[in-house]
This record gives sequence, structure tokens and C-alpha cells, in this order.
Amino acid sequence: MGEYYIDVNMKPEFLSRRGGSAPVTRPLREAATAAAAAPEALLRGARAVSRSLTALTTDEHARLLLLAAFIGLAAALAVTAFYRVIDLVQRLTLGWAEAIPLADALVIPLLVALGLAASQAIVRYGAQDSEGENVPDVMYRANLRGGVVPVRPVLAKTCAAAVLIGTGGNVGAEGPVIVGGAAAAASIGGWLHASPHRLRTLVGCGAAAGLSAAFNAPIAGVLFGLEKILGAAGGGAFGPFVVASIVAAAASRAVFGNHPVLAVPLPYGLHSAWELPLYAALGLVAGAAAVAYGRFTWGAHDWFGARSRATGIAIGALVVGGLDLVFRNELWGHGHQAVDLGALGLRPAGFLLGLFAAKLLATGVTLAVGRAGGVFTPALFLGATLGTAFGHLADRLLPPGSPIVAGAFGLAGMAGVVAGATHAPLTAILMAFEMTGDYALILPIMLTSTVAFVVARRLHPESIYTEWLVRRGIVLTRGADAAVLARSTVAECLRPALHRLAPDASHAEALRLVRESPQSFYPVVASDGRLEGQVALGDVGPAPPEGPGPTARDLMRPVAGRVLPEDTLLTALRRMAALDVDLLPVVDREENRYLMGLVTRGDLFRAYERALRLELGHDPEPERTPA
Repeated sequence: MGEYYIDVNMKPEFLSRRGGSAPVTRPLREAATAAAAAPEALLRGARAVSRSLTALTTDEHARLLLLAAFIGLAAALAVTAFYRVIDLVQRLTLGWAEAIPLADALVIPLLVALGLAASQAIVRYGAQDSEGENVPDVMYRANLRGGVVPVRPVLAKTCAAAVLIGTGGNVGAEGPVIVGGAAAAASIGGWLHASPHRLRTLVGCGAAAGLSAAFNAPIAGVLFGLEKILGAAGGGAFGPFVVASIVAAAASRAVFGNHPVLAVPLPYGLHSAWELPLYAALGLVAGAAAVAYGRFTWGAHDWFGARSRATGIAIGALVVGGLDLVFRNELWGHGHQAVDLGALGLRPAGFLLGLFAAKLLATGVTLAVGRAGGVFTPALFLGATLGTAFGHLADRLLPPGSPIVAGAFGLAGMAGVVAGATHAPLTAILMAFEMTGDYALILPIMLTSTVAFVVARRLHPESIYTEWLVRRGIVLTRGADAAVLARSTVAECLRPALHRLAPDASHAEALRLVRESPQSFYPVVASDGRLEGQVALGDVGPAPPEGPGPTARDLMRPVAGRVLPEDTLLTALRRMAALDVDLLPVVDREENRYLMGLVTRGDLFRAYERALRLELGHDPEPERTPA
């Protein structure tokens, strides 16, 4: 199909841009310089791959697989660099903590405050105070915006997340990793002039590769890309996702070693089928905990959003810094470190429940104030503490000698909270298996994750990701056809309202319009252009034997339904189906109701056909003149 090519003389415009800088230490400046050089290196690599692809094959699918491999490698390198920056910031922070001649009760909150302030400044000036550049934003851009992910704000928020994690903030590292992989893939697709359909596939490859490299979980990376990034529209992307995830995991293992991310201290297993009800009960608890996690995170976002920046930093430093002081290494340092199930298994249930509450509070506050970081890794930690505490309590309640291993419940709890919080149960199940390399607990993990997912969906219909979308009026649809309709707007296919009536139009005028026009109803429009009502075919009877008869104002009825130019074709089609009509008026705003035109069911389907052809890289059919 020839959708990918590259001009060897092309230089992307954004490579020449330079943003403002703030005084940083020498190691941070060196890290920033290396990050700034990454796009140029990626561009050189993309050019080399493009030449090789042209010489090697003309098969479109083969080229896509090779591009996926390149994206997987780029994502693994980005993950490695990100983790190195986190470690660097953490070493600097700990060094400063030892050098400052103050008590820990003052130093720790002070360093947390500096981290929160630095993260806010990076987001404010590097990302223009953007609320996006997170996993939900990638979902939105991949499904509704043709896969375009901006690079500069992603880099800014990645740096902000590294600062937060390194200075004691409690956020996850997987969010920046997934978004960074998606942004790198979007840049490569842009350089290669990929069509929107192919660009979305590449963006999904980048996200899947980022998760795969971060957790050494290539299967979970593929499922995450299919479950959350592209959804049902990503069925044809399975092959590229697999290739990108495999390459990313292989490159990550070359750097960090080929070992499970979570070390299992004991040979966990299912000793008796009678244990399964306990894992089902854990699923109930994990599902409720996942909803509490999401609701508190967004509640903290709203609460701190109503406060000034200085107030937020001060309160955040006191809360997060205080919790870091109380729990020390148990709470701080798990940004991209493995959860130590063995150490958690030695802690009593009361301490673990306190640690769960502390992590929940610290994560919500850090995300709200710092405005960067992910939610996936904290969900793993929350599930581990909750599940292990549940295992200890179950061991106390059961008769002595029962084969209860608290760590096994901790592992199942991890999968359960992740499944409930993200509404991605398949990803949670496979990730727990891949992160441990232990297949013995697959049945309990599947049961706990499924129950937690069902409970979470029952308690709250939105995941911690889709809540961000719903708050912005975005509803991601299921199915490839619905996704195409949701990516096009009514403005692309509306037609002028040629046949309309004035409020004072006579009965004779209305009757003549009904006889000459093919419309099923006629808008009644005031002299200033406002839509006042509509007259349907059955509203205009025969001419009265005497007198002028009723006017259009007398005949009109309230408008049953209308759409806005920015509404999607899917919204318009669903509204037509609900009202059982084939025509809707288009108004500028709900409050003004200025009539801009009409849209028919046929207009929607023609616009859908054009959008589908464009996404597949074909030329659109010639426009048809509306009847």
C-alpha cells in the first residue's frame, strides 16, 4: 500500500525548538541533554529502518512488524533512561538529606515540598499546565484523535514524574513509561507520514512496549494495548503489538537482567479447593478497595484543584512527608522497585492495613499536587498489602494447621486491585503470572481478579482511567465502526437548512413547502436565526375553506432533538435512532439555538465512508452534492 516513506532531507520542526530552562544540578542537566538528543537519534534510526524496509520488502504487514520491532527497542531505551533519572534524583535527594543539619522531621517534608514544587513548575512551563499526557489521554488520542501524541509535554511530565518519585512522592512510574512509548511511536509514525489507521497501531505498539519493558511482562503488555489503548478497534494490531512487546522485554532484560520483577520467597500454590472461597472473598475486598482508590484519587484532585499552588504544596509536603517519616522505606522507594512480598509477609495484619491506608493517602495527594506520575504501580502495592493482611486474618480465623500462606494472598490481591482499578482483568491476571514467573497460583489469581473486576464495575462504572475521560465529556466507544463514527463530527457533513419556515408564515406557504420539499420536518426559524420549533408533515392539513388559516407558529411543535457541530457522528446517529427520525437540526449552542443547518442519516453514512477510506490510506470518494 506504500503508506510509509521518509524524506531523508526532512527535519521535524519540533527538533529545532528550545524551551526555557531552570537552574539544575550538573547531573540533571546532563540527563536533560541526553533526553533532548533522543529524538534526533530516533530520527536517524527511523531513516535507516525506512531505507531497509524499502529495499527488503513491499509487503505492508511485514513493514509494520519491522517498525513495531524498532518501536519496541526505542521504548525499552526510554524506560532505561527514565529509571536511571529516577535513581539519580533519589541519590541526590538522599545525599541532601544527610548533608542538611536538621532533624528528619524537618528535612523529609522539606525535600518532598521541593519535589512537589519542582514537578508543578515543570508541568506548568514544560507542558503548559496540560491535564493530559497520561494513560487516559493516550487512550483518547489513539481512539479519537488519529494517534497524534505530542512529544514535548510528554517529556516534561516524564521529568516531573522522575522528580516526584525520587524525592519521596508516591506515584507510579508505569504511566510515564506507557505514555513515553506511545509518544515515541507517534513521532516515528509522523516522520513516516503514516495514515491515522496505521498511526494508532504504532501508538498502541509503543504503549504495549513501554509496559512490557517496565514489568518484564510482554504478554501483559500486548493485552494492555488491546484492552485499554485501542479496545475492540485494535484486533488487527495483535501481530505488531506482540513484536513490539517481545523486543521491548528482550532489551529490558539485557539491561536489568532476566529475572522476575517480583521475587516469590516461597513456592506458592493452591493446596486445596477449599481455599478458593477465600480468594473469592479477597476479590470482593479488592474490588471495593480498587473503587476506594479511584474515588479518593479523583477526590483529592478536586480538593487540591480548588486551592492555591502554595497551599497545595504545603499540605502535600506535610501529608506525604509525614507518612514517609512514619513508614520510611516501606512507603518510599517503590516507584519502580519490585514489591517485596517476602518482607510484607513478615509484617502483622494491623501494620499492613495501616500501610495500605498510608499508600492510598500519599498516592492521591502526590498525584493531585505534583500533577504527574502513574496509578498502576501504586495499585500493585495496595493490592499486595491488602492481600497479605487478608491472608494473615484468614490464617487466624481458620483452624490451626490450615495451609494458608499470606504472601500468596498478597499476590492475588495485587492482581485483584489492578483489575478493579483499571477494568483490565486479563492484563492483571497475566501480569501477576509474568512478574513472578509462578504458574501455581493462576487459578486463585483468575478468580480474585474476575470477582474484583465485577465488584468494581458494580460499585462504580468507570475505571481510574476512564474517569478522566468522562470528566471531560469523552466516552470511548466499543467496536471499530463505532470508533470511526466517534472520530468524525457533525460539522463535517451538515447541509444548509434550505427549506425552513418563518414563525409568521401562512398556512398556504407551509402547505406549498410540504408539497415541494422532500424533508420530513421543517424548522421554524426567527428573523435572528434562532430555532423556535419545527413543523412536521402531518401538522399541515388541507387548506381551510375560509380565512387564512393557522400560521407556522400555530402549527409548530417543540424541537424533539438537535445536535451541535462538535458532536460526533455516533452521537447524532444514536439520537436519530432514539427519536426514530432521519433528520436533525444543527444548532451552534444549546442556549442560543442558532440554526446552522441540518444533518440526515444519509449524510452520516457518507461521512463515515469518507472517514473510513481516509483512515485506511485511500483517497476519499468525490463529495456528493446534498439532495
